[in-house]
Amino acid sequence: MKKLGMLFCVCLLLLTGCQSSNDGLAKAQEKIDQSNLSFKIPKLDGYEVNYVQLVGPPKDEQGNAMGDKQEVLVTYTDHKGKLMKPAEEQKADKERDILYGPYQGETFITITYSSFESDLDNSQDIVIDGEQVQKAVAGERTLLLFNGEEGSIMLEYNKLDQAAITQLTEQVIKENK
Repeated sequence: MKKLGMLFCVCLLLLTGCQSSNDGLAKAQEKIDQSNLSFKIPKLDGYEVNYVQLVGPPKDEQGNAMGDKQEVLVTYTDHKGKLMKPAEEQKADKERDILYGPYQGETFITITYSSFESDLDNSQDIVIDGEQVQKAVAGERTLLLFNGEEGSIMLEYNKLDQAAITQLTEQVIKENK
């Protein structure tokens, strides 16, 4: 009977941990929505979010925003570890707001949503899911840039094969058209 009780406690702790992680992502998405950005944090098959950051426009000496450019940075790992303490410079930067994480884990995918259009130097144009995408490859890293109606999405893949890159990019584009 003790073993059954212990097993129940372990399952409850695991479910609570998963729930708080999901709550953290939901809260991060709420802050993104409150910033009037049309970006939705994608759920990528086989990967977990380990960090979300919102970068606001630069501020003048009085603390007023100069412009309306904003970015959201989301990183993914194949296995999320323990919550880490943010570096002091991360906490001190008034334009950057850490919304989730950082959690331990090797970063395989980085998505940067910008509220403005971007351009990728030394790239070739390809079509993924019917959309024009710029692509550049540097060693084991592949960069893809998609410009939508309300901004751009830069995807950086580390050590992934082309089939996985295409599938994940299609998923991100569909969720953020």
